[in-house]
Amino acid sequence: MNRHSFFVTLLLFCAALKLTAQGTAFNYQGRLSDGGLPANGAYDLRFGVYDAVTNGTAISFPLTNSAVAVSNGLFAVTLDFSNSVFTGGNYWMDIGVRTNGGTSFTALFPRQPILPVPYAIFANTASNLLGKLTAAQVSGNLPASQVTGASSNVVSFTNLNNAFSGTFTGSGASLSNLNASQLTTGTVADARLTTNVALLNTNQTFTGTNIFNGPIVSTGTNLFSGPNTFNSVNTFTNWANSFTGNFFGNGLVGWVVTNGLTVQAERDHGYMLTNAGLATVILPPSSSLTNGDIVRVSGAGGGGWLVKPNTGQSISGNFAAYTNAAVVKLSLSSATPLGVAASADGRLMFAVGSGTGITGVWGSTDSGSTWRQINSGTLAAGNYASVACSASGKIVYAEPLSSGNIYKSTDCGVNWTNTGVVLTGKFIACTADGGTLLTANVACSGNGSYRAKLSGGTITVSINGGTSWGVSVTAPASASSGISCLAASSDCTRLLAGTSNGMLYATANLGATWTALTISNQVWSAAWISSDGNRLAAAVNGSGGIYSAVVCPLPNTVTTNSIAGSQGSAVELQYLGNNQFMPVSSTGSLWAN
Repeated sequence: MNRHSFFVTLLLFCAALKLTAQGTAFNYQGRLSDGGLPANGAYDLRFGVYDAVTNGTAISFPLTNSAVAVSNGLFAVTLDFSNSVFTGGNYWMDIGVRTNGGTSFTALFPRQPILPVPYAIFANTASNLLGKLTAAQVSGNLPASQVTGASSNVVSFTNLNNAFSGTFTGSGASLSNLNASQLTTGTVADARLTTNVALLNTNQTFTGTNIFNGPIVSTGTNLFSGPNTFNSVNTFTNWANSFTGNFFGNGLVGWVVTNGLTVQAERDHGYMLTNAGLATVILPPSSSLTNGDIVRVSGAGGGGWLVKPNTGQSISGNFAAYTNAAVVKLSLSSATPLGVAASADGRLMFAVGSGTGITGVWGSTDSGSTWRQINSGTLAAGNYASVACSASGKIVYAEPLSSGNIYKSTDCGVNWTNTGVVLTGKFIACTADGGTLLTANVACSGNGSYRAKLSGGTITVSINGGTSWGVSVTAPASASSGISCLAASSDCTRLLAGTSNGMLYATANLGATWTALTISNQVWSAAWISSDGNRLAAAVNGSGGIYSAVVCPLPNTVTTNSIAGSQGSAVELQYLGNNQFMPVSSTGSLWAN
């Protein structure tokens, strides 16, 4: 067979599709030429449906009609591709031919377009009905299996005599005018009741505030998971009662988590303070208290806490207080010190200054009792303006007085390297690990989150590593000569400040109250305070020397101002009567102001 040409004629068969039983088959006629002449004999014909005239994707499996009789080039076949093939797209018939029993088919080109007649198969399905179907065209019973889906419009039944029988299901969300009194049989399931309905024969969980005005007799296990107020005498006779949540009253102290900066305390309450700033808890007024009432405070926030009594109230206990600090002068020849720093325990101390009495960096390993010059050949022996060290005393920074870069030592001042950081002419500080150097009159002795900055005699505090400076600290009222140096504890609640021609001051409550540590006016050039605020050191310019102090808790300390603590500290205060409170338990250092 050298060449085939195929002319396709599609016959209309709409009449054949009126009866559903006739299925989806249709008649296909054509003319076949073999070698340019009308073909005669038996041929095998293969048919397929594609979505393009060339290449494309096969839409159906191929149908092969074997031994089709061809007479004078004409043939007729019946094809059935099922009703899932003709869905409204443009398709082409792919035809292959071979002599009956031949080895391979020869594809005929081009593919023939499938004209509208076969699409009557697709029109035979209800999904292709367009427009409205009148009620007159619907008769007989509609099987229940054919009714599915949901009506999106309101359905009205206007005949009052309509009677409905059978089972009706659905959400019932749009039902109205239902009268619960008409429910004469059956039981409403517990799951259908509101959660505010108590059940008689099952366990109850009350999560809201509940007020019981009458006596309550509990003979079984009871679970109260929220705040509860009992206004009458209640008897709990079963020792297996289990209580979870917060209970407040004499002997019952629950915890309230708060992120506020100011909290008005209630009797027999505990407060977990989570704010990053210094949070203040105001004690309850004495008129609302009875002897033995408790107030608890736990400092979870990084800014520490402060408990403030009301006017006329006092707190007595074993507290650390700057009023008890004894400032002593250390021996350092006849130096003119300008900077001082120390390890957290105050044992290792470093000092710098100017003049012939002190050049380079000086160090002490006995809390300032004896000193020696420690700078080696890697650090010039000139004048230095400021010094800072890590909590361990191993990492030390030294800032030249007039020009050059800041130097760093990682071995307690034995060897030094140039940091490349240009001096700013102001005092320096570093974080407790020594990893971060702070310049431009910024104080820090913690991890760097809390910093205090001195600018123009004004103190501001940052609680986010210096990103913003939103807390303004009130300066000592008597510091009229202006603040010249500043040091801060790890949370900046305890500050040490020196004046340019005045006294040395300390605060344990972020400047709410200041204590004067000295009695004579001097020119304070440098200040240092440990991360917990218990150890202090300061330098006086003009051969004034270096001073230090250690603050220890003293028994029977009474304060009418406030007590304070850092993050991680806590206190439980008990009311003793006569406007007096006393700690009955605590953790961490407690400070009186």
